[in-house]
Amino acid sequence: MVFALKIVMLVALIQILYQTNKPILCAGIYAGIGFVLGLLFGSGFLYVVISSAIAFGLALVYFALLNNFKDGMLHWVILIGGLVIGLV
Repeated sequence: MVFALKIVMLVALIQILYQTNKPILCAGIYAGIGFVLGLLFGSGFLYVVISSAIAFGLALVYFALLNNFKDGMLHWVILIGGLVIGLV
Protein backbone atom coordinates (compact mmCIF):
# COMPACT_ATOMS: atom_id res chain seq x y z
CA MET A 1 0.00 0.00 0.00
CA VAL A 2 2.76 2.43 0.93
CA PHE A 3 4.62 1.45 -2.24
CA ALA A 4 1.65 2.41 -4.42
CA LEU A 5 1.15 5.66 -2.51
CA LYS A 6 4.78 6.65 -3.08
CA ILE A 7 4.51 5.95 -6.81
CA VAL A 8 1.33 8.01 -7.16
CA MET A 9 2.80 10.88 -5.14
CA LEU A 10 6.03 11.02 -7.15
CA VAL A 11 4.22 10.81 -10.48
CA ALA A 12 1.85 13.60 -9.42
CA LEU A 13 4.75 15.79 -8.29
CA ILE A 14 6.58 15.22 -11.56
CA GLN A 15 3.45 16.30 -13.42
CA ILE A 16 3.25 19.42 -11.24
CA LEU A 17 6.89 20.12 -12.09
CA TYR A 18 6.19 19.81 -15.82
CA GLN A 19 3.30 22.26 -15.52
CA THR A 20 4.88 24.86 -13.21
CA ASN A 21 8.66 24.53 -13.74
CA LYS A 22 9.08 25.20 -10.00
CA PRO A 23 11.24 22.50 -8.37
CA ILE A 24 11.09 24.20 -4.96
CA LEU A 25 7.28 23.88 -4.95
CA CYS A 26 7.47 20.16 -5.66
CA ALA A 27 10.18 19.63 -3.05
CA GLY A 28 8.13 21.55 -0.50
CA ILE A 29 5.04 19.46 -1.17
CA TYR A 30 7.10 16.26 -0.94
CA ALA A 31 8.70 17.27 2.37
CA GLY A 32 5.40 18.57 3.75
CA ILE A 33 3.60 15.31 3.05
CA GLY A 34 6.47 13.40 4.64
CA PHE A 35 6.34 15.68 7.69
CA VAL A 36 2.62 15.23 8.21
CA LEU A 37 2.76 11.46 7.69
CA GLY A 38 5.70 11.18 10.08
CA LEU A 39 3.75 12.97 12.79
CA LEU A 40 0.62 10.92 12.11
CA PHE A 41 2.52 7.65 12.46
CA GLY A 42 3.90 8.68 15.84
CA SER A 43 7.55 9.42 15.12
CA GLY A 44 9.35 11.83 17.41
CA PHE A 45 9.02 15.51 16.52
CA LEU A 46 12.76 16.18 16.27
CA TYR A 47 13.25 13.10 14.09
CA VAL A 48 10.44 14.20 11.77
CA VAL A 49 11.83 17.73 11.47
CA ILE A 50 15.34 16.53 10.63
CA SER A 51 14.19 13.85 8.20
CA SER A 52 11.85 16.32 6.49
CA ALA A 53 14.67 18.83 6.08
CA ILE A 54 16.89 16.16 4.52
CA ALA A 55 14.03 14.97 2.30
CA PHE A 56 13.43 18.56 1.18
CA GLY A 57 17.08 19.00 0.20
CA LEU A 58 17.27 15.75 -1.72
CA ALA A 59 13.91 16.33 -3.41
CA LEU A 60 14.99 19.83 -4.41
CA VAL A 61 18.11 18.43 -6.08
CA TYR A 62 16.05 15.76 -7.85
CA PHE A 63 13.36 18.12 -9.13
CA ALA A 64 15.93 20.77 -10.11
CA LEU A 65 17.84 18.19 -12.15
CA LEU A 66 14.62 17.10 -13.83
CA ASN A 67 13.79 20.71 -14.57
CA ASN A 68 17.23 21.48 -16.02
CA PHE A 69 17.49 18.36 -18.18
CA LYS A 70 14.07 18.37 -19.82
CA ASP A 71 15.00 16.59 -23.03
CA GLY A 72 17.17 13.68 -23.96
CA MET A 73 18.34 10.45 -22.47
CA LEU A 74 19.75 12.06 -19.32
CA HIS A 75 16.25 13.21 -18.36
CA TRP A 76 15.00 9.63 -18.41
CA VAL A 77 17.99 8.39 -16.42
CA ILE A 78 17.36 11.02 -13.73
CA LEU A 79 13.61 10.34 -13.77
CA ILE A 80 13.87 6.57 -13.39
CA GLY A 81 16.81 6.76 -10.97
CA GLY A 82 14.94 9.16 -8.72
CA LEU A 83 11.81 7.03 -8.76
CA VAL A 84 13.80 3.94 -7.80
CA ILE A 85 15.66 5.77 -5.01
CA GLY A 86 12.45 7.40 -3.78
CA LEU A 87 10.71 4.06 -3.46
CA VAL A 88 13.38 2.53 -1.26
